[in-house]
Amino acid sequence: MQKSISLCLIAVLVSFSSRGFAQTPEVPVKALFDAMRSHNGGQLTAQFTRGALLQRAEANGEIKQNDIVRFAEFVSQTDKYLDEKLLAISVHQSGNLAAVWTPYAFYLDGQLSHCGVNSFQLVKIEESWKIQYLIDNSHGGDCELFIRQHGSDN
Repeated sequence: MQKSISLCLIAVLVSFSSRGFAQTPEVPVKALFDAMRSHNGGQLTAQFTRGALLQRAEANGEIKQNDIVRFAEFVSQTDKYLDEKLLAISVHQSGNLAAVWTPYAFYLDGQLSHCGVNSFQLVKIEESWKIQYLIDNSHGGDCELFIRQHGSDN
């Protein structure tokens, strides 16, 4: 009897943990930046759907297209420490569609490089959230002030 109760409890915990945390749209967003910190290009690309878009909104109004595979290769090969800290995370979700908005501060080898905002569009495919679209910008002003204004989730 004790053995079957223990097995049921383990099954419930495994079910809860695999459905709970893994089902939030923030998971691939945070995993993307964990992959950058660990220089893991495979983990980075795994956060995106096939055909996903990666873009930057430049200050002059141009939209710069980036190739996710090339970016993942760079992340895997660079000897620089890449650390993008998310300052706040805002999530809006409806069914299998989610938007994640997060100001960030980017550090290169421990030094503040730039800051700005990431805007993610995610879709839930089967039981996993994937990034379909990521566009960011770079703040043109004082990043220390930007960081203070946007607080920190980390």
